[in-house]
Amino acid sequence: MALTQANLIFNQELAAWVQALGSVIAIFVAVAVPLHFDRKQRLYEQQTLENQKQKFFITLLPTLYQLRNSTFTFLQQFQHQQKSEIDAIKTLESEYLNLIPVFAKELHIFVHSNIYDEQLNQLAFELFHSEEILSQHLRLPSEQKWIEHQQNLIQHAQQIDQFTSQIIQKIETNYSVT
Repeated sequence: MALTQANLIFNQELAAWVQALGSVIAIFVAVAVPLHFDRKQRLYEQQTLENQKQKFFITLLPTLYQLRNSTFTFLQQFQHQQKSEIDAIKTLESEYLNLIPVFAKELHIFVHSNIYDEQLNQLAFELFHSEEILSQHLRLPSEQKWIEHQQNLIQHAQQIDQFTSQIIQKIETNYSVT
């Protein structure tokens, strides 16, 4: 069978179309493959971050329980206080204030990671602000200032109690085995 001019042109056009289609498929693959691997990498990093967050919160849980109990005791002491303010501040210094460095040490891990939690940040703010109020009072104790400091400490303790309870509830809800 002899090749005619029309068959030759048809074969050349077919080859051009096959080459064009192959080029389009190659471009699609060149774009899709990196996008696929990038998506897989982002999902892996997101899962790794979630695992770090879970480990951090579970590690922090005993400190949060201790902080909540200490805060509750502190608030109860001031509600039912029959001793002088100086005795109350000694109790505060021995129980409540001692948790601030413990919490700060655990929070150090949190600060240097990619983990962000608004309630935990608010809790840290309340703790450090309470520590500052206490240190001001201990530097310059006076009955007049103590009344103001006591009110501020009670307000911060109530916030600490609220944030601690919310964080504990979130951890127990999100990470408990059902």
